[in-house]
Amino acid sequence: MRPLPAVGVILLMVVSVAAPVTGFASPAQTADGSDQLPQITVVDNTTNHLTIPASDVRSTTYNQSSIDVGVAVAAGSSDLRSDYATTTFERKFFQQDSEAARDRLVDETLTNIESKRTSLEQRNQIAIQQYANGAITAREFLRQRALLDAESRQLATRLDRIRATAGTAPDYSLSPNQRFRLENNRGVLKTSRGPISQRISAETAGNTEPNTVYVEVSSEGYMLSTVADGRYTRETYLGQDREQTAIDQFARTNDSLRAVNTRAETLYPWLYSEQYPSVQTYGRSAIYQIQADHSNGQLTAYLDGGTTNVFYETQHLELTTVDRSEVATNVNQSVRVRVEQSFESGPLLVTVSDNSTGSTADATVRINGKRIGTTGTDGSLWTVEPRGEYTVTVTTQDGDRVRVPVSGSA
Repeated sequence: MRPLPAVGVILLMVVSVAAPVTGFASPAQTADGSDQLPQITVVDNTTNHLTIPASDVRSTTYNQSSIDVGVAVAAGSSDLRSDYATTTFERKFFQQDSEAARDRLVDETLTNIESKRTSLEQRNQIAIQQYANGAITAREFLRQRALLDAESRQLATRLDRIRATAGTAPDYSLSPNQRFRLENNRGVLKTSRGPISQRISAETAGNTEPNTVYVEVSSEGYMLSTVADGRYTRETYLGQDREQTAIDQFARTNDSLRAVNTRAETLYPWLYSEQYPSVQTYGRSAIYQIQADHSNGQLTAYLDGGTTNVFYETQHLELTTVDRSEVATNVNQSVRVRVEQSFESGPLLVTVSDNSTGSTADATVRINGKRIGTTGTDGSLWTVEPRGEYTVTVTTQDGDRVRVPVSGSA
């Protein structure tokens, strides 16, 4: 049996201050939009977040998914093929009569997964570019995101089954190189899926209620955000900050995980004032994950060792913790509409009430002409604020209409 190497180490930092790391200088944070610097937006009293630079944004819109038989069938078919490939691997693995034969089977299976993973990365970039160029609609882009999310999770399951199968075989263990390959793939696949993409997949299959998603895209990245079940959720990917062939700057230090913490603390100072997140690396992929459940919600961010920047991030914020301020109100003889902002592309609260009695009113809400949803009996609707100036239009069940022009968040 081969000795087991230590890979994918998780380090939970419990010190209150990160000591300087030899050989690593954390880049200064600026707001000049330089390609060499992270695109992190400062948010008061909660975690900062990854954002597409304003100059790079090519399209912004709202979209609501619906049942899509084509997506559901494609995802289901892919799931069946993945299950078949997994069970075939397990059966063949235990039929082999030597360590060398099992090694060959594992290597062949990892090569197959790597090929499919590379295809996912290429399809993701193509979908981003097509949507940015206007070749496909937001609906089609989100359809592609749903499929990529489903297939990424299927490949991750295959990797887990390889590791589990190898772990149950007497007198056999994966080689160091195989373990690194497995972890490399796990890391990349984690950044190919996200909570909103997963929700869209469930919506298209009819497994959950449709929800409005705010979409932004650049030529190399995207941002999805939504409000559902009392939480604001955000999923952001910036391809320009992932350089897979660059030298891993964190690995060049005497303590790579501490170097990651040093870097991440400059990007998420509020989080580090609250607690130190867990830090995980994935083989030799140069992908470093920080994750924390904090007082306002959850953050998972992935730093690239080549750029030392965050290139993928998911966030959840509880709406009860979001600071907001009233920025616009408009009334007619019957209806009063109040709009409360938090931060750019963050949670937005629209409240509708009867102007004479103050009682809540059920109304349909549109932003820049796009139907977002209804306020319901409590007269309020949480959604996501778009970039720049916009107009909120509210129409009651009685046909009363009120328009509220709003300046974008600072």
